[in-house]
Amino acid sequence: MVGFLRSGALLAGVILAGLAGAGQAPAAPLTEVGSIPLGDVKGPIVDLGIDYANQRLFVIEPGQGALAVVDLAAAKISQTITGLAEPRGLARAPTDNRLYISTSAGKLMIYAGAPLKPEGSVDVGANPGLLYYDAGSERIYLDLAGRKIAIIDSTHNKHWDNIRLDAEPGAMALEDQGSRIFVAAQGDPRILIADREGNKQTGSWSTGPNGAATAIALDEDGGRLLAAFRQPAVLAWFDLADGTLKGTTPACTEPGQLISDSFRHRAYLTCADGKIEVFSRDAAGAYADIGSVPTEKGAIAVVLVPTSGRLYLGVPAEAGHGAEIKVYAPAG
Repeated sequence: MVGFLRSGALLAGVILAGLAGAGQAPAAPLTEVGSIPLGDVKGPIVDLGIDYANQRLFVIEPGQGALAVVDLAAAKISQTITGLAEPRGLARAPTDNRLYISTSAGKLMIYAGAPLKPEGSVDVGANPGLLYYDAGSERIYLDLAGRKIAIIDSTHNKHWDNIRLDAEPGAMALEDQGSRIFVAAQGDPRILIADREGNKQTGSWSTGPNGAATAIALDEDGGRLLAAFRQPAVLAWFDLADGTLKGTTPACTEPGQLISDSFRHRAYLTCADGKIEVFSRDAAGAYADIGSVPTEKGAIAVVLVPTSGRLYLGVPAEAGHGAEIKVYAPAG
């Protein structure tokens, strides 16, 4: 009888604990761990970059015509470069400690050192976009109007060549374990494939029923290319070997930037309606939504520190608060 009572009490405790847990919301996949004020910055924040050696965060502010340099150790702005013609994107060449900034004037502005000092410019052509640095070749790739990708030789600071495409380029992703460039075709339901060794387009993949991709990212360890779409609003993943569409899962309707964290088998999607969606890859290479964290409307520019898993998110000014950098860490 005593044993029965003890067993019954234990069972009741387990049931009550389960009922209590059932009412709790699942833990958020990211935790906000800090913020860095940027002051009275008008307009969006469109791109971010990190200088690991000097612990600096670079912030592109097109509405201000400026680049803000944030001292991450001191959590404050250490330098501001003004007079930029609607800056659009940035890339850092760590070998020479140079920073490149694309502008609406069709130039890449070049700065070097700590603090940054001007080192000239490179003419690239009309409507330059975001910049992508290839450490192996020390070249910078950027999308241009007229269906082409410009190639910049960062060792000699010159416009070396162009890759011709059969559609207007959007977001890009550079393969680390190969020579391919994946390009989201604007207004076209395809992912374009270009080769960095031959400097030419080599093919394209259909996005299936998903329309034109807004953002893309590579998960090379998982053998996947990820893409975010507006219509329908999904995250899709494609086989890196042959471009086969392997699966989709619902995502936000206003995708911003997509980042893959291969160390943690995760992907992060910033959404202009004010959140970061988090997806996890399973052993079969499929992705599932594991939650989201609220941010602010228009906050889409983000950069990941792979070793720590920290995310730095550019948050534009809103009524009641100035612009800032919010810092997130993976939960658990």
